[in-house]
Amino acid sequence: MEKIKCDTEAVDSSIKSVFSERGDLDFAEQLWCKMKCVSSYQELIACFTLVLESRECGEIQPWIHHGSGSLLSKLIQQSYHGKMEAVSLTGITPVQMLLEIGLDKMKKDYVSFFIGQELATLTSLDCFISTPVDLQEQVHCVQKLHHMLEIMVSCTVLLQFKHESLFPWTQICIKYYRENPLDEKHVFQLPVSSALVKKFCQDSHPEVWKVDISSGHGPKEVKTTWQVSTNPPVEHMMSNNTDGQQASPVLGGNQDERKPLQSPSFSSCSHSSVCLEHRGTFSCLSI
Repeated sequence: MEKIKCDTEAVDSSIKSVFSERGDLDFAEQLWCKMKCVSSYQELIACFTLVLESRECGEIQPWIHHGSGSLLSKLIQQSYHGKMEAVSLTGITPVQMLLEIGLDKMKKDYVSFFIGQELATLTSLDCFISTPVDLQEQVHCVQKLHHMLEIMVSCTVLLQFKHESLFPWTQICIKYYRENPLDEKHVFQLPVSSALVKKFCQDSHPEVWKVDISSGHGPKEVKTTWQVSTNPPVEHMMSNNTDGQQASPVLGGNQDERKPLQSPSFSSCSHSSVCLEHRGTFSCLSI
């Protein structure tokens, strides 16, 4: 449990560092960084009122990224042409405006990561960053991007994967989420060479090992699954030890002839690839 906690903290820390690197924030994104901590609805209205009035009077000259879809960004872009639509800052409008600039910024953060790491192109990510009218749909897109980011950062931090392995995995995730709703329990599978995960296998002490081996093609394909556990399948097979140590369960016969019932936590295979499964976090990683 302590190991899982340390791994989680390492991944979280890496994700935070990813978002601290951007230096091209436009006016709306910088405004989000200031306004995300507003303490009241009245303060929210006061902030947007000040921004809109200052822009209308020409006191500020903000710049906005091309393609920004929030209402505030559109109003500022309108002001470039000498006119700005009147907006009533009542009801849920101020809250929606704040949510829009926040979603806009987060989508650009994710895009910056994937493009900066050369894991995806702007075209392949367009379906996630386009601005639909429905705010809930925008939230789902951001959640998908974040899940993909978690997978990539986890593979980098925990498995030390390099670009040649991260790139195809990113494409698999993008393809899945382009066609399916958010599912953090979905198992993404990527064949990788055994040499790639050799160090991880040697340094880790998992309770369950699972190896899928495939041979042949089409109707002649044969798939064999090996699953080895360090623990017996049922609790009553455990035997107590007066020294407080766990003894290996055995079958009948003389003491010298008894054989351990549980399998060793080691499995070797000459097949050229193994299958890694990712279920949201690496607490459920199986190899």
